[in-house]
Amino acid sequence: MNQTNNKSAGPACFRLRPIAAVCAGLLGGTLTLAQAPAVAQQADNASSGQSQGAPEVQSVVVTGIRAGIEGSINKKKNSDSIIEAITSEDIGKLPDVSIAEAMSRMPGLAAQQVNGRAQVIAIRGLAPDFAGTVLNGREQASVGTNRGVEFDQYPAELVSAVVVYKTPDAALLGQGLSGTVDLDTVRPLAFRQRNVVVNVRGEHNSLGNQNHGYGGTSGNGKRYSLSYIDQFADRTIGLAIGYAHLDAPGQQHEYQTWGWQTDSNCIAHQTDWGCRPVSGTSPGNAYYLSGFQAEALSRNDKRDGLMASLEYRPNSDLHSTLDLYYSKFKQVEVMRGLMGSIGDGWGVPSSTFSNVGTTAVGGQSVVTSVTTGFVPNVVVRNDFNRRDDALKSAGWNVDKKIGDWHAIADLSYSNARRAEAIYETYSGPATSPTLSLVTPTGPGFPTFSFSSSLSDPGTIQLTDAAGWGGKTPQLGRKQFNTQNDVIRAVRLHGTREVDWGIFNNIDVGLNVTRRDKTRDFSVYFARMADGSLSQQVSPSLLTTPTSLAFVGVPSVLSYDVNAVTDQYYTLERNLSLGPGGDYGKIFGVHEKISTAYVKLDIDTAVGQIPVQGNVGVQAVHSKQDSTAYAFDGQGHPIGTIDPGASYNDYLPSLNLAADIGGNRKLRLGLAKTMARPRIDDMNASASVGVDPTSHQWSGGGGNPKLQPWRAKSFDLSLEQYIGKRSYIAGAFFYKKLDSYIYQSTIPYDFSSFINPTPAVVPASNIGPYSTQTNGKGGRVRGVELSAALDGGLLHPSLSGFGVIATTSYTDSSIKVSGPDSTQAWQTLPGLSKVVAGLTLYYEDHGYSFRVSDRYRSDYRGEYAYLFGSTSLYRTLAQNKIDLQASYELQDGPAKGLQFLFQVGNVTNAPDRSIQDGTGFNGIAQPKDYNTYGRQILLGMNYKFH
Repeated sequence: MNQTNNKSAGPACFRLRPIAAVCAGLLGGTLTLAQAPAVAQQADNASSGQSQGAPEVQSVVVTGIRAGIEGSINKKKNSDSIIEAITSEDIGKLPDVSIAEAMSRMPGLAAQQVNGRAQVIAIRGLAPDFAGTVLNGREQASVGTNRGVEFDQYPAELVSAVVVYKTPDAALLGQGLSGTVDLDTVRPLAFRQRNVVVNVRGEHNSLGNQNHGYGGTSGNGKRYSLSYIDQFADRTIGLAIGYAHLDAPGQQHEYQTWGWQTDSNCIAHQTDWGCRPVSGTSPGNAYYLSGFQAEALSRNDKRDGLMASLEYRPNSDLHSTLDLYYSKFKQVEVMRGLMGSIGDGWGVPSSTFSNVGTTAVGGQSVVTSVTTGFVPNVVVRNDFNRRDDALKSAGWNVDKKIGDWHAIADLSYSNARRAEAIYETYSGPATSPTLSLVTPTGPGFPTFSFSSSLSDPGTIQLTDAAGWGGKTPQLGRKQFNTQNDVIRAVRLHGTREVDWGIFNNIDVGLNVTRRDKTRDFSVYFARMADGSLSQQVSPSLLTTPTSLAFVGVPSVLSYDVNAVTDQYYTLERNLSLGPGGDYGKIFGVHEKISTAYVKLDIDTAVGQIPVQGNVGVQAVHSKQDSTAYAFDGQGHPIGTIDPGASYNDYLPSLNLAADIGGNRKLRLGLAKTMARPRIDDMNASASVGVDPTSHQWSGGGGNPKLQPWRAKSFDLSLEQYIGKRSYIAGAFFYKKLDSYIYQSTIPYDFSSFINPTPAVVPASNIGPYSTQTNGKGGRVRGVELSAALDGGLLHPSLSGFGVIATTSYTDSSIKVSGPDSTQAWQTLPGLSKVVAGLTLYYEDHGYSFRVSDRYRSDYRGEYAYLFGSTSLYRTLAQNKIDLQASYELQDGPAKGLQFLFQVGNVTNAPDRSIQDGTGFNGIAQPKDYNTYGRQILLGMNYKFH
């Protein structure tokens, strides 16, 4: 059966009876599977020939947590591939803002947190760019800089099931190298009656409101959703509509360090970056903090999600579905804080140290307490940032039976757009204060003590406190970033049953996808409109000072950023050139991918052992190019460039699942897979020139000719199923990456570039070029263990209790800075060696309790960095606990009404990162320490028919 058709065809759900609960999952974050087991029971009765006059068979209708677990296990059990699955019960009943939180509990998956919430997912130790994501089988665009989908854009309430394919098959499009995430919305004709669900929750952040003066950025928020499913015209037409609204508070205490250095290192680099050695008490050979940043942030996340599915099936020969999905996400962020240097002086005379205290850490001496006489470069920051994201997806599928064939056409469109404005403004003291600080060598916030107030409007003025603007004072920086990602696809597909020995079904198809991702980037500097060097803020523009008590500072000056700009500033565009400048971040990447495929389903036996599965191959033709600016050696634009490349890939795959008896399954997966290169690496922006002496071309920049990561994979899984809601599974996987992408210098053909110095004739069009290139690969391997245990199997007194446990171990031989690198700290991005999860639950008589713990060991994560770039940080181990309690009325007029209490991040677990060999002699000391508070939710769900 065709994969897309299998998802949309209601009868297929009931043919695999245990999956009936999955097919019946509703849009909302509530319990709507009550009807499904009954329908499955009717199907069982019909298939066994039970007549209407026969005695009624009593069945237990399982709903809630246990129904979700049962549906997920059955989906896993009946798949030909090695998969992990979550049903709507498993998502909607968790204290999750998005599906990313729930997905991070799946075996071998780990979430990366951004602003305290799960955002992107790493599968089997490989970064998000290695995974593919589809919605109802259709590839999805991303609002992120590259290809990795940001799952916090997808409300949990609008998704009925998530399947993560760890082994691919030939009919699975949009697949990734590490795995493929398939998000499914509901199919209305899978239901037997109308379903309406209402969900309302209030949310509170335990940190309260960190900042004042901006509406919406409070410590309180709300969530609500409404979903409706119905059938018409004798059940030939089905309609499902879902709406979900999120208005969530986000609060943050943030501390950053800018590196650690010794005085001798500072002296060595005076001419490089203006470092000045300290005076007064010498720190000797001890490392001291170069600079710091401490901030209190308040965010308001608003998201409106809407989905609709219209299904038409007038007879068994025609089936059509129209899917629509829309999500609008708006984030407003206010930040007040301070930043400053301790030792490097930012190019002005150095600080004076006294009362120096040191601590031995890892064989190194570190300054952990000091009093410093500041130069006038302590900056009081007031920032206002705004981000608007929009996702649009549409798909139309028509399945028409023609003779023995099902002919299927699928048209799809996915668009992800991000418009982002980041605005930071600066003020500082008129006279320099002194600072005493105590900084930790491990987890925790430092303690700062300033000799004067940082919130006194009489002494804290709008000014270029750090001297960043040189002779032209710079009082702020405003950055605009707009991205647009569009995927258009058409798929033609045919499937039919066959009787070819071990094969019982064939799928053939062709898919053509066009992807265009563009980015526009600009930066403006704030100057005083009247040309003055500093100004006091008008009392009418001041707001309540912001407390930084978490680092020992009572408060900092706070004002309305936008009002200050209107009254005092003028904005001037910055003309930063070169591939690393603002113009270098303006580009477009364009791809046309044509995929032909054939898949044969296997149904046979080896001796007495039934074996099912599939074998097939994809033939993929890729054509790509990029449009961007080219620059000469001085960073001046010399026109636009659009070189590209085309190439072919052949991706065979084999999946086998053997029923070895005793309710055990042994699975084998073999495949060749690929993941397309990062979008920013394919940016054609480059700086090139011809050397007047050697007459040789040289340059550096992006590489629009970059080819994919390619790998061969081997997977083996053994699964023991125990009853309907219990199983134990172990899996081993091995991926041999044939190539990895490294920064290196390669011979390059410069014939597509304009010679910026026509008088200098190049001796050859070939010359050295520094860029990302395909190089030597390596291995990624690991083991995964998972189990779900229903307490009732052990003893009747434990009925209703249960446990779900997962753990995985992954390692890699890949050296991301090059195959000859000796920098062992540069591990594969996204790779946590250990990922684990534990969920304990109880559910019976309407009562439901659940506590979940997620753990991932340290890893190098990619985060937004300065000036529109990204950077990799060593993120330390994370442990996050969530809990939930609920009660659902079992009878009476309000039957089905459920009350919920949820707490996310129960322990207020911090996000922590360290300096990771990226400079300052590679000292491993704290870099970031952030806390986000607990998310407390109280609400109710109500379902009716």
